[in-house]
Amino acid sequence: MFGQLAAGNDLYSPAPRSGPGTPASLWQRLWAAGIDLLIAWLVILVPLLAFERIVLAGVGDEGATIWQLVAALWVLAFLLTYSPFSTHRWGRTPGKRVMGLKVVRLGSASRISYGRALIRHLANVGIGLVPVILIKNVTSIGTDAHRQGMHDRLARSTVIRTR
Repeated sequence: MFGQLAAGNDLYSPAPRSGPGTPASLWQRLWAAGIDLLIAWLVILVPLLAFERIVLAGVGDEGATIWQLVAALWVLAFLLTYSPFSTHRWGRTPGKRVMGLKVVRLGSASRISYGRALIRHLANVGIGLVPVILIKNVTSIGTDAHRQGMHDRLARSTVIRTR
């Protein structure tokens, strides 16, 4: 409180609701997630479908089992790298970049660590698997002062606008 007064800020003025550095809206985050989901489907499915016919041509059950294992490992590798790596490295996924958003540590503008990005992502995946929790999470993002979902709170992060 005294820090705000010393900086010349009026305590009765509301915080800015839009512009760089302010919490991202629910709709911006949903659009970014949609873009990332489209990218994920393309990156995961296109190579698998392209190579499936080649790999499975003329192989028996053992070859099919190996192909299923390779496909599962490809999906797992993507899950553990796409969002966590890009969030840690650049502070955003491609979808968030398109929407002008960035993931930062709560209370600062610094990037989050890979560990926090991984926790955030895995929590988000888990939340998405349980519809009731997903609805609660979306509601939380829309109503929370920092517009944080459960996955943001776990990672002590928040999503802000960059433009």
